[in-house]
Amino acid sequence: MKKELYEYKLDLFYYGVNLTDSAYKNLKKGKNNQVNHDDYITTKGLLLCLENQVYVNANLNKNSRYKIDYIDKKFILSESSEICQVHIFQPPNFALQTTKLPNGLPITNFVNIHGDRIRIQPIGGCANRCKFCNLNQIKYQLYSISDLEQAFLYALENHGFKHILISGGSPRNNNSDFQYLTEVYQYFGSKYGKRFPIDVMLVPRGLEPGKDSKQDYYNFLTKLKSWNITGIYANLELYNDSLRKKYIPQKDDIGKEKYYEFLKIATEVFGKENIKSCIIIGLEEVEDSLKAVEELCSLGCIPVLSPYVPIDNKIPSPTPEMMKKVLIQAQKIADKYKVAPGPSCNLCKHNTIHFN
Repeated sequence: MKKELYEYKLDLFYYGVNLTDSAYKNLKKGKNNQVNHDDYITTKGLLLCLENQVYVNANLNKNSRYKIDYIDKKFILSESSEICQVHIFQPPNFALQTTKLPNGLPITNFVNIHGDRIRIQPIGGCANRCKFCNLNQIKYQLYSISDLEQAFLYALENHGFKHILISGGSPRNNNSDFQYLTEVYQYFGSKYGKRFPIDVMLVPRGLEPGKDSKQDYYNFLTKLKSWNITGIYANLELYNDSLRKKYIPQKDDIGKEKYYEFLKIATEVFGKENIKSCIIIGLEEVEDSLKAVEELCSLGCIPVLSPYVPIDNKIPSPTPEMMKKVLIQAQKIADKYKVAPGPSCNLCKHNTIHFN
């Protein structure tokens, strides 16, 4: 008996997918004959849509029990037998071909597109040292707004997108880096925020480093709102205190209570439907992840369940059974608070645990 499509999605998170020679032959190739882009660890797989309903980011794995074949001009997902037709969203040509700006740097240093969302990356690398993330392995640098916009406009003209996420690494804890990132928010929000919805992903902060009172948070968030920023991602990531200290030490220094405080004020400034927080599933016990869901939902914040993707062999991916258990219980909690787990954009659900 076949599973539900969302169950196949959880399997693909865990097992990845293998391309047959025929499927590989009928996909676009990059300059190194690759079919996907080596991006951030949670978005480097192939973006698939199962039966025009369920979106999933599946890593390529030649040993996977799941394969995609190309039959009668259609991509077909199968295990021991055919499961469903799939649509494959490959990266834009500028990512596959490593197209560069006049400054000689790849466009993908500055922007990346997944589905219908562009991610603007103001900072190369990251000042934080989260143990589950590979972003901090890249040299830390601040990209100029001019280069960011040039890459943004190239992506708009040559590929297109429907909404924007300003994300990437966290700034160093000094006035100049904080001010630079604030200027990025102001520039893109003021110039493009009436044309595209714009979310920003960040840690709780005020306008300056060390400014973390409720009033400081309110002042910063109302500034973002005035610049046409649409919504906020402030990712709690883990609930367990000892694991927060182990895996996200710089974010743990901020403290969970500060996250709750920031998110609560953000829901008041932007509206509950525009505030999200990711929880990483697989690094802590299910019960801890569900406590995080409860805390976020009680604030009116949308919880986003993000499966842990290994960067080494020390910790495995969460099993499909574990992800399903979290999902079912998280949905019950969210229903109690009348909060829909996010993200709301279907395409953006590709790397999150979701029913549809």
